[in-house]
Amino acid sequence: TGYDSVDHLTAATRDIPVCNVPDYGTDEVADHSVALALALCRQILPIDQECKNLGWEIPNKQKIRRFNTMNFGVVGLGRIGASVALKAKALGFTVAFYDPYLSNGVDKSLGLSRYKDWDMFLGRMDVISVNCPLTEETHHMFTRKEFEMMDENAFIINTARGSIINKNDLFRALRKNDIGGAALDVIEDEPLKTRREAQTPNLIVTCHSGFYSLQAAWEMRHKAAALARDIIQGGEIENCINCKFLPRNFVQ
Repeated sequence: TGYDSVDHLTAATRDIPVCNVPDYGTDEVADHSVALALALCRQILPIDQECKNLGWEIPNKQKIRRFNTMNFGVVGLGRIGASVALKAKALGFTVAFYDPYLSNGVDKSLGLSRYKDWDMFLGRMDVISVNCPLTEETHHMFTRKEFEMMDENAFIINTARGSIINKNDLFRALRKNDIGGAALDVIEDEPLKTRREAQTPNLIVTCHSGFYSLQAAWEMRHKAAALARDIIQGGEIENCINCKFLPRNFVQ
């Protein structure tokens, strides 16, 4: 789905179209985002660890709240973000989103709240799910400044790209209890590098696995192969990332 690691502009200078498969893992990444959010909101991992330490007290009680009292914010309402928003809404969260590139009325069609003020959005959300692409604009979209704007019990989830969140600033915020917790499927300069990083409190990390299921793996290979076949046979170039930079005869 992501193509930030591909030099598609240089490929365009050599008349090479670069395409992606943007929709093969939509369900999986959205499900993973919501699963991480629920794990944070219900403090599943600390409670599990308490039991495995042969204890029977509920840790972090102040962080466990009823879903329908919480504001769930989605950053980037594309394919995955929209799916996350609807799943969270079905679970009872009050769902809002921030996406300055969408046309007016999307909020009405999906029954969501829309924020156009970034600072206000950060301050009012109890859960923030990051589902936007990595661009020059979104690189380090979350830094120390943003974490200080968030509620001290708020949670952040990232299943998009690691560098959208400044890792060092996030880990600092978690150690200082500036926010309630974080769940990361992707990490800046992944994987974790040191024991100190791994021991950051109130942190859940998964191995960039949000995209994966047996079904998604099959669909990714099938769609990529079909796309290549169609291009070779002279068909339409679908999902082209750099076609606007290619010679006119490449653009279908």
